[in-house]
Order: sequence, then structure tokens, then C-alpha cells
Amino acid sequence: MSTNSPAAVSKFCALTDLSNESSVEQFFVSRLLTDLGYPDNQILPKSALKELTLSASRQSEKWRPDYAITASGRVRWIVEAKGVTENLDQWVGQASSYCFELNKSEADNPVEFYVLSNGSETRLYKWDSAIPLMTLPISSFVDGNADFDQLRKFLDPHAFQNVAIISDRPHTLRRVPVSELNQHFAWVHRTIYKREAMSYTAAFMEFVKVIFLKLWSDRKAHASTLGSTNAAGSLTLPASEVLFSRSWIESMSATQNPLDTLFQDRLNEFEEEISEGKKRRIFARNEHLLLSAETLRAITERLETIDLISIDADLNGRMFETFLNSTLRGKDLGQFFTPRSVVKLATRLAQLKAREDHLDRVMDACCGTGGFLIESLSDMWAKIDSNASYSSAKKAALKKRVANESMIGVDVARDPALARIARINMYLHGDGGSRIFQLDSLDKKTKGLLNDDTELKAEKKAFRDLVADGMKKDAEGHQVGVADVILTNPPFAKEYDRKDSSHAELLDDYVLAFDNTGGAHRPLASVGSMVLFFERYHDLLASGGRMITVVDDSILGAAKNKGLRKWLRSKFVINAVISLPGDAFQRSQARVKTSLLLMTKKTTPDESQPSVFMYYCSSVGIDDSPRQRVLPIDAINRERANAEIATVVSIYKNFQAGEEVPAELIVPAEAISERMDVKAVMPSLRERPIGWVEADLVGRKLSSLVARIEAGTSDASRFVSAEAIATPDDAVDGLEAATEGLSTDLADTPAVTATDDTVQYLRVRYDGACEPGDIVSLADIPKQTLTRVRTGDLVVSHINAVHGAVGLVPEELDGSVVTNEYTVCQIIGDIDAYLVWALLRSPETRADMIIRATGIGRTRVNWDILKDLTVPEPPPSVTDEVLEALRLADEAESTAKRLRAQARETVGLSLHMDTQLANDIITAFKPPR
Repeated sequence: MSTNSPAAVSKFCALTDLSNESSVEQFFVSRLLTDLGYPDNQILPKSALKELTLSASRQSEKWRPDYAITASGRVRWIVEAKGVTENLDQWVGQASSYCFELNKSEADNPVEFYVLSNGSETRLYKWDSAIPLMTLPISSFVDGNADFDQLRKFLDPHAFQNVAIISDRPHTLRRVPVSELNQHFAWVHRTIYKREAMSYTAAFMEFVKVIFLKLWSDRKAHASTLGSTNAAGSLTLPASEVLFSRSWIESMSATQNPLDTLFQDRLNEFEEEISEGKKRRIFARNEHLLLSAETLRAITERLETIDLISIDADLNGRMFETFLNSTLRGKDLGQFFTPRSVVKLATRLAQLKAREDHLDRVMDACCGTGGFLIESLSDMWAKIDSNASYSSAKKAALKKRVANESMIGVDVARDPALARIARINMYLHGDGGSRIFQLDSLDKKTKGLLNDDTELKAEKKAFRDLVADGMKKDAEGHQVGVADVILTNPPFAKEYDRKDSSHAELLDDYVLAFDNTGGAHRPLASVGSMVLFFERYHDLLASGGRMITVVDDSILGAAKNKGLRKWLRSKFVINAVISLPGDAFQRSQARVKTSLLLMTKKTTPDESQPSVFMYYCSSVGIDDSPRQRVLPIDAINRERANAEIATVVSIYKNFQAGEEVPAELIVPAEAISERMDVKAVMPSLRERPIGWVEADLVGRKLSSLVARIEAGTSDASRFVSAEAIATPDDAVDGLEAATEGLSTDLADTPAVTATDDTVQYLRVRYDGACEPGDIVSLADIPKQTLTRVRTGDLVVSHINAVHGAVGLVPEELDGSVVTNEYTVCQIIGDIDAYLVWALLRSPETRADMIIRATGIGRTRVNWDILKDLTVPEPPPSVTDEVLEALRLADEAESTAKRLRAQARETVGLSLHMDTQLANDIITAFKPPR
């Protein structure tokens, strides 16, 4: 059929719209599936399908189709789309063989058809036949066509629901990747939120109940003796063994909401163990699933084939974190989610002991959803499993002891109740969370409150008893402790203020809540929660126990925490400091620089401080993307993080064993007498070898190349006074507006000229380009002195120079102003300003800025740092090459700007798209920026 024929048209598209396989899939097949009545959750794309080994020819091959279509929770037919010119006969063998592989483990051959289409022609086959049942040209796909109506009857979703459900037919629980689980979780939450008109938090708690029930069903399925697991890890067993399924729901047709009945049964089973103290409460007494039967059926259909028990160890610890971050966002709930690679690194560095003669007790007193505890459990279990001297019975007994006795968690959060979620996480591993407590671990007295119910009183008493036992001494006079290892990420920002009476009572129990300088005992007005946690963990840790904690770098380096560091050195041996990347906590949207601090509690006060291991990571934590969408770079980042974890742990073990390690990673004890942050203390960072020195290039101080423009020593016309007296909030807003270094696309913004009473801010982007900022009245900005820039000036952002925000002022921005958050310089001598601009934006110079800067967190660079930077003097050949490249870049940018303006003008004038009326409407009604 000719592609130009009017008949080559369907209700979905014309044949002329189709050129390749992608267009056939997008414009024809996907629209056909929707037209047939299949919702998105019943259409599994290729990315969600397994590659199966097919033996359709002499040589086996792996293959998967473009789509698999489900009905009643089972795959019923598959679709393969090809390019318009491709011969469909070549794909019959693969499609039929794929159907055979899917059906061979099922008693009733649920996959009935396969469909091949190149857009021009669409064929329907029985799953085990090479002869088409129907062949339809594209022109048949119009409403009222008899062949199209017949195809609908074969493939209608409801046609498959009439198949009798056999109670003992096979049901397969399959392992799923993280990306697929995220999609399912997001769909479930969205379904609950929309269908049941609940808040995000309420919808989340219903989600937790559903997952709890699903976990229970999957655990029961794994315990069945009738199941079998294939090489891919999928579990197949009779459908009657799987209660979280449509089959079970339909078998309970007389029950109005069978899953809620099942949920109630599970809670009743828990009550006796809770009353005996064997388990801690997860749900309130008589709690119900608050979801309609219809919503629960939809969720069941979505999740019934997913195996939550066999998901990999990296995922099960983050199950609820993944969900919370994709819906409620961790930042809204207190930033309690530690990146998984950070958890892994900390746990590996802890070197947990799991032997018959000693099982480490691991504690996290702000455990959130239990990430550190789950990782520790997995680590200790793996060590037990790898011990060839243990029998299977001994391994099982030791693993049970680890789950029930070695994992201790506390969390105070109530909405949502994170301790209860941590208990579900532990329940996933066969433990009821008997040592996960919901209370304030910083309250040393663990006070009872008037509104505490009987159960909470008992829980607090159990924790007090646990702490009291930990205060006892062993035969050698050393504290037994509650834990042998602390693995934790305490909250950074919370402040305890004595103006709050409840806080004041708590602070009175802490040594670190008082200023004891010179023998005094002055109460501090407020104390950060992280400071308190250091003292609390010291109390709870056994003598000689290890503490591995995430810390805000201000703890390690800020002057205000000098006293805390002195206290830490008196109570602990500092073993290691591992610097984490600045973006490690991007998923929680926490803009704070962090490190891992490894310490050992001293057994005697005079125990000496040895050399310290220091390392700076560049990949750990970066793998935890804040995006819901999974991209290829995520897998690469995970590989890099895992490789870095292996490297750090290996070198640290060698360091502990006294074996040879790179000398630059060892810092002498006296070096941490003031600061303890890696950037400030690690000498190799300041004394690193630089390639241009080895190449005999001459180094010059920046102060010999540029002169700073500063009030009192420079031309007075350079400075502009703003006289307005601003409120503190106004001052902050004005400062941020003036100094923000983020890239903004203002290239096409028409130029506006400042008047005598106004000034135009200049902004410097991360790419080193200068752009016009806001024009403001001098009477409306905070009282300050602004610096007027001239063409050819170098403008360096104090806050963002390390990101590349170093600009060279272009002619069109001559006369703009910057605040004192910028350093403005003029070139000295005959060196080209563009060359200095390129040198200052180089990675080596930016690294030098970071190392020289004393700030914690947001690194600030001022003239005192800039003037001492050393840069190489390029030889003439390099100078010419750099300047020629930059000249060409300027010409290209100028040409691009001119051509964009020309295009706008042509559209406006030639097509009448730039009228006065249109501009008046925009001015009158456009929303504020």
C-alpha cells in the first residue's frame, strides 16, 4: 500500500506519521492499548520485563518484547513493535518462544496471544502458533470496522477475567529493582491520597499498614514448603498460599472488606506477644485499615506479584525512606534520612563483631526508620553465614539473637511514628522490634508523663532498666554499657533553650549544657541537640566501645565548638575523620557539609591519643539522588560510591593493623588539638603536588597581577552610598538578591538604564558570565557602600567563587554595582584580564580557594585569601591559544545574540506579532516575577 494513499490512515495516526520502530510504538501501539481499555498499571513496558533465554533456533538468545499486557494480575498477551519496513515474519519465533517461557511454569497457560505490528500491518497470533489469527492493515483501525471489532473481542481486558481462578494454580512472587518499586510505591500512595481524600501523612500511615500486611503475607509464602525459587530469585507456589492476592480476596467474596479482616487477625496475634514484652507495638489496639474495599483491591492487584521479602539488602533498609522521600520529602519531616552509601560506609568502618563468643550490641538513639540498624543486621548476619565452622542450626540461633538482642533503636518522632516504622523494618527480618523504643533518648531520666498509657509506661520502664543495667561495671571495673557500637546520624539543627521549662529540666542533667571554664558552672542559654547526643552516647556506650556518627563539620572546626572538641578528646580516642561530599545529603535537601567521626570511648582518662586516619570522599552519598526518575548516571554513581566504600574500608583496616598506608592519610595526634575537620588538618591538601610547578612554570601571586578596588584607596567615583536604614530581614533579602551566583537566563532581557537615583546590580554566574541584575532605588536598599564596576574589571563572588563565579565585566555592564560580598580588581601590568579570569576559574585555583578558606559549610573567599593565591605565568604560545579561543567564543556569543534579536524582530514585524496592544496587555496583566 502506498504511504501516500488516503486509505493508509487509522483512528490513531496516518502511515506517513510512522518512520521507525519508536514512532510505531509511540503513535500507534501505545494508543491502541489505551483504546482497548487498559490502564497504565496493566501495561508493562520493556524496561519492566525480564530478558528470557529463548531457544527458537539452534543458538539460544535473550529477548523481551516491547510490552506485556496484564489482566487479573497475570500477563495475558505481549506486543512487539517494529519499523514500518521490517518483515514481521522474522519475529514470530521470538514472540512465541517468549510466551512459551512465561506459560511453562503456569498450569493454565495464562498468556494467550502475541501481537506483532509494524504500523502498516498488525497481526494477532495464538501464543503457540506461527499462523496469524488475524492480519489487519492500518486502515482497519477505525471505529465500526468489523475486523477491528473482532480484534477488540479477542483482546478486551474483561475477556481474560472470565478465566476460572484455580485455587491451586501457581502464583509467582518476583524480585523487583529499586526503580520499579519506587514506581509502585508512588502509585499506591497517589491512589490512597486521591481515592480516599486523605492528607499526605494519613495516606502514608495507611500505606504502612498495607505494606505490613503485604510483608506478613510474603513471609508466610516464603515459609511454605510448597514453594520453589528459580535462578532469578522468583518464588512460585500455589495461589492458595498467597493471602495478599486477588485470588484470596475473591475467595472471600462473602466478606465486605477481607483485607481489613486479615489485618485485624494479625493485630490480635500480636497482642499477646506485646503484653508479654516480646514485641513492641506497631499499631494501636483495634486499629483498622481505613481504605475502601475497592481501593484495597486495586492496590492488591498492583502489588500481588512483587516479593518484598527477597528484595536486596540495600533496598529493604530504605523501603520506607524511599517512599517518604518520594511523597512527603524528608526535609518536611526533619531530614532524618541518611544516604544509603553513607550508612554502608559507616557500618563497614564499625567492623561489627558477630561471633559465638561475642555479638556486638548496636545502638542508634535517633534511629528514624531504622536504616543503620537494618544495615548492621545485614552485616552481622552475613558474617555469621560466612563462618564455615558453624552448623546451620547454630547460624540460625545466632542470627535470631542478633535480630532480637543486638539491635537497639530509639526515636522520639510521633507524626509519623518513625519508631513503629523501624519496628516494621525489623519485622521484615523476623523480629518484632522488641528493642526499638518510641521515646526521647535525650531525656536521661526517661520521665513518665500524665498522658502515658499503661503500655508506654511499661516501654519507658524497660528502657530505664536497660540503661540501669548498662551503668553497671564488669569484673575489671569497666562500664558494661547499653551498646558496644553506636551508629547514628543525630539531628543537627534542633536547639534546646532554657526559656522552655521542659528543655531547662533536661539540660540540667548535661555537663555540656554548662560553661565550666575556670571552674565555673554557668548554665548555657541554649544547646544544640547534636552536642547533647555526644554526651548521651558516651553515657550509654560500653568502655572501649566504638562510636561512628555523622557530624556537621562545624562541630569539627567552628570556633564556637572549641570547648566541645576539648571534651570529646578527653572522653574518646579519635580514630578517624572521613569527610563526605558537600552534596551527600541532597536527597534530604540539607545544605550542610558533613563528615563521619569515628571514636572509641576511653577505658581510662589518661589513655593517649594516637595518630588519626583521615580521608575525603568524593562519591559516597552522591548516589542518593533527590530525583524520583531513575537515570543511567544513577547506576554509575552507585558503582563509584561502592568502589569508594571498599577503598576507604580497606585502607582503614590496614591503618588499624599497623600496615603501610599512604602517609598523607595519617595525621599526628597534635594536629587535632584545635580543629578536627579534614580540610583544615590534613597537611597533604595544602602541600599537594601541582603539575605546573613540576613543569618549571613560574608562579606568581595574584596580588602581583591585580589590584583590589577598595574604599579609601581607590577612585571615589567608584563607590555609591545607599542611605536607607533597613530591618534585619530587609538586609538579608537585599544581600541575597545582590549576591546570588546561580545561573539565570537573562541574555535576551532588554537593557534598562539606571538613573542618578537608581543602580543596577551585576551578577556573576557559575559559568563566569556577568549578567544584569535588578535595577533598584538607592533609597530602598540597606545602608551600605556599593562598588561601581568598569569594563575589564575582575569581579569575584565571596560565596560562589569556588563554584566558578569569577566574572570579567563586559562593556554593556559598565557602571553596574556590586555589594561588599564581591571583590573587584583591576589588572596590573600587561597581562590580559581574560587570561587571569581563566586562571582564577581553573579547578586548581578553585581547589586552592577551598583549602585556604576558613569557613565551615559555605566556603567564603575574600581578598585576604585571593591575594595570596599563586597561579602559573603562561608562556606566550599558551597565552595566544587561550585568548584566541576566548575571542572566538565572544564572537560566537555576540553573533548568537544578534541572530536571536533578528529572529524576534522578524517574527514581530513580518507576522504582526509585536503590536502595541499586545505589549499593553502584557504590562497590565502579567503575573509578578
